[in-house]
Amino acid sequence: MRPEQALVPYAPGRLEGDSVLVLAPHPDDEVFGCGGFLAHAVGEGRRIEILVLTDGAAQGDAATRREESREAARRLGTPEPMFGALSDRGLDPALPALLDAIRNALERSRPDLLLVPSPAEIHPDHRAVALAVASLAVSSVILPDTTIAAYEVSAMLRPNLLLAIDSVWERVLDAARAFTSQLGTHPYLDVLECAATIRALTLGREVSRAEGYHVLTAGEIRRMGPLRWATRQGPTEGLELPRTRFGLLGRLIDRRHR
Repeated sequence: MRPEQALVPYAPGRLEGDSVLVLAPHPDDEVFGCGGFLAHAVGEGRRIEILVLTDGAAQGDAATRREESREAARRLGTPEPMFGALSDRGLDPALPALLDAIRNALERSRPDLLLVPSPAEIHPDHRAVALAVASLAVSSVILPDTTIAAYEVSAMLRPNLLLAIDSVWERVLDAARAFTSQLGTHPYLDVLECAATIRALTLGREVSRAEGYHVLTAGEIRRMGPLRWATRQGPTEGLELPRTRFGLLGRLIDRRHR
């Protein structure tokens, strides 16, 4: 049996890339999923763009949720997010409007580092965004050397990079508290604290909080295919992978690695 060190990092890592694009399915995912990284990136002077893809209206007032996301950005120090108008809980990885929104953001931002929800997530919109990105990687819309970092919000993924966030933790909490309409529906702050503490488990006593990511290049995802990429991060049973919509290359790659 392989030791733990072969399955999870035992030292903190760093997400590389001077130009950063974050895709958030809903207003708050950008903070709950990768707020620690964003706080670090601001301090390092990286160029950041955040795109919130849906209106968030399935769990609150859309205008309120957009303003909460803006306030969270002010507290973190990031640029104000850009907002799409796609329907909350209406995303599908082959939805033309979703693919167009991501393509447009890629052309505008030209990121070195693209952050997306993990395909191991529970929420269907999160999975849809992940698989839409995988399809764009397979079709070479995303440049092969672009780094794609999958983040976690509501389900733990199998990370290959752990980012220490102790130094920015209070800023992350402050930003998370901006989402007042959401904190009354679910214990998101408790989940955030729990996940950050669990992620620090293998990093030694000098790190008490961390974020988990699964990091590959777009070229690596293209070679392995969407299904294997998803399988590396967590359970894939029940994953709605529309292979017929990824094109012949995606289907062949997935079949090879099943």
